[in-house]
Amino acid sequence: MSAFYDRLNATARRLIQAYGKSASVIRIALSGPPHAPVQTETPHACMLVETGYKLTLIPESLVQVGDRMGIISTTIAISPETADKIEIGGIRYNFVDVKPLNPGGTVLLYEFLARA
Repeated sequence: MSAFYDRLNATARRLIQAYGKSASVIRIALSGPPHAPVQTETPHACMLVETGYKLTLIPESLVQVGDRMGIISTTIAISPETADKIEIGGIRYNFVDVKPLNPGGTVLLYEFLARA
């Protein structure tokens, strides 16, 4: 069964690479003493495809006008988390939600909703 999901993962990576665009997931970490923490930002390059959303979703959900929705390839070096930020086209967004699509225990891609 794993070989099947490995092929799906390879296909997802190939298609996102072909039709997607570059972006960065920014991981923010605090280090140093508690009384004077130092914030560091580490960008992780990724490829993504914006899937958009239907306007009919807005009145009855958490989606707002201006939000960005899409999928991120698993070629990224980290597993994106809600505490991370994403930079698309030079604009930084906060993740509202980001989760892996992982049928059968194999992560195929990451779905996200982000807001400026």
